[in-house]
Amino acid sequence: MGLGRFGGGLGAATYLLKKGMDVTVTDLGHPRELEESISRLRAIERTGHLDFQLGTHDGVPFADVDLVVASPAVPSPWKNPYLQRARKAGIPVCTEIELFLDRIDQSKLIAVSGSSGKSSTCAMIHHALAHSGRNSLLGGNLGGSLLDHSNSDLENADVVVLELSSFMLHWIGNSSIPFRPATAVLTTLSSNHIDWHETEEHYVRSKRILLESVGEGNLVLPVAPDAIDQALSSWLDIDGSPSTHPERSWKSGEDLQRLLDSINLAIPGLHQRDNAVTALRAIACHMKSESNARRNMALELAPKLDSFMGLPHRLKPLPGFSEIQVIDDSKSTTPEASIKAVEAFDSPESIHLIAGGFDKKSDLSSIDRLGDVLAGLYAIGATSNQLVSGKNAFQCGTLEEAVRSASGRIRSGEILLLSPGCASWDQFEHYEARGRAFEAVARQLLPCSDSPEL
Repeated sequence: MGLGRFGGGLGAATYLLKKGMDVTVTDLGHPRELEESISRLRAIERTGHLDFQLGTHDGVPFADVDLVVASPAVPSPWKNPYLQRARKAGIPVCTEIELFLDRIDQSKLIAVSGSSGKSSTCAMIHHALAHSGRNSLLGGNLGGSLLDHSNSDLENADVVVLELSSFMLHWIGNSSIPFRPATAVLTTLSSNHIDWHETEEHYVRSKRILLESVGEGNLVLPVAPDAIDQALSSWLDIDGSPSTHPERSWKSGEDLQRLLDSINLAIPGLHQRDNAVTALRAIACHMKSESNARRNMALELAPKLDSFMGLPHRLKPLPGFSEIQVIDDSKSTTPEASIKAVEAFDSPESIHLIAGGFDKKSDLSSIDRLGDVLAGLYAIGATSNQLVSGKNAFQCGTLEEAVRSASGRIRSGEILLLSPGCASWDQFEHYEARGRAFEAVARQLLPCSDSPEL
């Protein structure tokens, strides 16, 4: 149910077809939107039958199957009528990530979640491990499906780094499959995805499932003082469970400063240094049991991140622009992420920010206030009317119009930054499509070399 935006549904269907099962794929999308995934599924060598029910879920026999595998992003799955029909008939309902958890030796698992920073932190963990000679697998909410890996791949992996969204954690928390990662990591916590969770308490409760999944000493929390919103911390109840977090000395200053001094990232942003600290502490927590040994290991691993070049659409400078900087931060889907993107540069008065998108019911006032600080704030998407109170703010609607408007105002040496602070779903299939569209229109409307080094 739902092929999904990042390959989870495709991975689950592929996995089940290869095991010889009869699979019906149902998705509300039009066949044209799903053409690539449909073609890939039809090309699979299989003994089971493959059927598609697209554009509607009506007519799909939810109560007459052996298993329903739903996209974790299905809205309000606790009251979805199709899933309710399956549950009332006694049909197991799960997600792709639960199928994977049922296959993996969870003693190899580093599970990472957070309101922001989780993808970069996961990628840094994987990068440092791989450059230390360890066999690491990376997947989950980043995209793709770890179900694609063979049993031998999973057996030979030293570590599996798994990014988990709040949607995924909600499902995991209601699953019959045990969730016991060796190490759990929370990068940040702020209000997010309230449109899906309906309340902040439900959102935080989903994140708390991660904290409750690990034993004593195996939880890594952020050291940045503002990483966890104090208004939400009471629901998280971290202070009520000190036994799970013995490394509070990282907050004391000396150890943390030593680690920060050892990090030399090639990518911009103080928040990326925070992500690096969290990543290194996560590896050290996973590999060692004694606190002193953990600190030493984190310090030893820090140079491995010197060669980390970041992930696509996360504060990525686009090549080929000599007079200005053009930065793709399309992965920014929270206001906090946009603020950190702006803070990554020394001169806010030289930044032209494109922000806005799908309305997740987040508080966007922090972005709106930037309209009085930045060289320009260009508001797009469904939330554009919430971002135009500042003196240098402009309601543009579309991404193309935003770049066009900025192109008439930006000067040599300044920065054009796409960091929306919102999801992309009002105008784009996913943040990757938004990032690609931004690059295409920037190359069309702004001076750049004909053959950038991509």
